[in-house]
Amino acid sequence: MVRRRLAVRFSLQLVGAGALLVVLAVVIVIWILARLEEIEIRRSFAPTGISRLIAESRTDASGLIADPVLLERLREDGGWLQSLDDHGNVIQSFNAPDDLPDRYLPGQLMDYWIGSEPYPYRLGLWIQEKDGVTYTLLYGARSPTEDLLGRLIDDGKLEGGSLSFSEATLAMLGQRDGWVQVLDREGRELAAWGRPDGAPTTYLLQDLALQSVNNDGVGALMDTRYDKRTGYTWVYQYPMSEARRHAMPIPGMMPEAQVMIAGLAAFLLSALLLFIVLSIWYANRFGTPLIQILGAIRRLGGGNYAEPSPARPKRRRFALRKKDARKRRNRIFGEVFESLESLTRALRAGKDAAERTQRTREEWIAGVTHDMKTPLASIQGYAHLMAADKYSWTEDEIRKFASIILEKSEYMDKLINDLSLTYRLRSGDMPVVFEELDARGLLEHAVARAIGQPGYDGGRVHCSVPSSPVRAELHEPWFERIVDNLVANAFLHNPPDTLLRIAMTQDARDGSWRIDFADNGRGMDEQTVERLFERYYRGLNTEIGSEGSGLGMAVAKELVQAMGGRIEVRSEPGRGTVVSLIWDRSGRDLIRTADAT
Repeated sequence: MVRRRLAVRFSLQLVGAGALLVVLAVVIVIWILARLEEIEIRRSFAPTGISRLIAESRTDASGLIADPVLLERLREDGGWLQSLDDHGNVIQSFNAPDDLPDRYLPGQLMDYWIGSEPYPYRLGLWIQEKDGVTYTLLYGARSPTEDLLGRLIDDGKLEGGSLSFSEATLAMLGQRDGWVQVLDREGRELAAWGRPDGAPTTYLLQDLALQSVNNDGVGALMDTRYDKRTGYTWVYQYPMSEARRHAMPIPGMMPEAQVMIAGLAAFLLSALLLFIVLSIWYANRFGTPLIQILGAIRRLGGGNYAEPSPARPKRRRFALRKKDARKRRNRIFGEVFESLESLTRALRAGKDAAERTQRTREEWIAGVTHDMKTPLASIQGYAHLMAADKYSWTEDEIRKFASIILEKSEYMDKLINDLSLTYRLRSGDMPVVFEELDARGLLEHAVARAIGQPGYDGGRVHCSVPSSPVRAELHEPWFERIVDNLVANAFLHNPPDTLLRIAMTQDARDGSWRIDFADNGRGMDEQTVERLFERYYRGLNTEIGSEGSGLGMAVAKELVQAMGGRIEVRSEPGRGTVVSLIWDRSGRDLIRTADAT
């Protein structure tokens, strides 16, 4: 069943691709023929342009209604048309000069046509039937430089290898920006006027013949006249028009060759693109499911149980549609994919549970071991001193030892509380009720409480708050703990004369507010700022109070985030530090999402 379905599908797709290539080839051939016809019309209006003019014209009682575009081409070619009846009378004229007769006698027209009688124009006779009517068109053309060449021969003076003309003739030459050459009987230049650098000075018979008829590969138009009196050939060349020049994308190459190359390149490129599209489609349709199955099995074997991230709630419907579409595309492998997904979820759940348990145990052991070792060593050392029989301690010394032991014990107790708080915040196991409070009053109270501790100089702290209340959902003990930690951090890690400025500001437009703790202390380098919120990064120093446990900034960050805010730090060595607590819309949205969950 699967084999037959795949065979039918592949056959239909290959037949469709072949049909598309055939259609594309037909379109390209039609385009090539149209372009070649345009080239012929542009090069010489007759006979292609005349045939096309009759074919594309409309007819009425008075005769042909020609296409204006073709008539413009006729004018650019310097030609004219006359439509004749069966008796040689002129019915219609297109771009005809005033010196043309209104009637041609049959024998007279034949003599004009074959050249036995002189006629000022090169003639062509075209007979074609349209809509049951036979049209006889007389085409005439005269080189736009015909009169100019005659004037050049009559007016030009050839003396000592130089060529000169009268002022009137020079004015006519200036209108076309061309140049003149006089050739001897061997085609060598005797004299020239205005010839540009690089123009040939010797012409073979083939050169003159080809360039006079076809100028596309040269970029200049040429007209010649033989002077019977002297045996010299006069050559007049002038630049090709911009429209005709732009019709040659590749200079120096025949337009026909350019059209053929462009058509062949278009067909090959289209075939290549079709092949690439089909290859990608086949790879995506049949190769991708197999690669996904093999990759999933390989990941499961290597212990990687990752699964795509769940879609956002507002895109759930789109995600379901995408999943259904994938099942329809891969319905052959649908059961395999479903089994792999179920197995992946079960294995990942077990692995995540084991990793969480192991990680929690290791973190607790490492944290407790690291943070308890130094103060516990101090307690043990003083206890051994007090218990030693060979020493006799005074009452003041024993009281001093006991004070140190008590200090270290309080430090250890505070450290245990900090560790417990950080881990409970990270695990989300903190059943706290937030209240709508005035953050302005809480800040003033918390700052006064923090600077009132022994060893802190309240004169080095300046606190400013807005004049209006700042209402926010907060937990007062956590808020005070944050302020305590930040004030302690500013005092303990800076010189004694450091000043701390605490400023609360509120944006009335969106209700966001922030608190900046700015000191003028020694500052921090970039690496310290990046690792500031890592636990124990600054190391432990048992000679300072509990604020030096290395957990102060980590606890502050966890508490700020738990209350829907965020914390930012800016600092440079020697220029102080600014710690900003920010509550804006993003933090409130995060709180609502967590509550809904």
